[in-house]
Amino acid sequence: MGSRGGQRLPASRKYRVIASHKASYPEALVFAAGDVLEVEERETVWEGWIWCVKAGRVGAWVPEEYIERRGSRGTALRDYDSIELSVDPGDVLEACDEVAGWLWCADRDGRRGWVPRECVEPLGEY
Repeated sequence: MGSRGGQRLPASRKYRVIASHKASYPEALVFAAGDVLEVEERETVWEGWIWCVKAGRVGAWVPEEYIERRGSRGTALRDYDSIELSVDPGDVLEACDEVAGWLWCADRDGRRGWVPRECVEPLGEY
């Protein structure tokens, strides 16, 4: 991850899910570094996240540090996928990135997505 990315975790880490999380949005926002996005003002309980829309279509929450913002427009500083994982207590996840209170994880079936950090506890590195 580049210098403007989220907190780099020490290699991959395993986490156990301690609280359920259900994905909030059925359609993911996916963009590449350099893409231009619309930035909308929306309230959220998640500090460090902004609402972005790509080409007037799909919108999603994006880590603020991933966008170079100029008013209501922004340019993506890195590739991004907003997909969330739905998880249940006892699930084991492998995380490789953390930003603004969320972890980018993979489950045992290889599905990838974001999970709130508050829903998991570390099992240790592997």
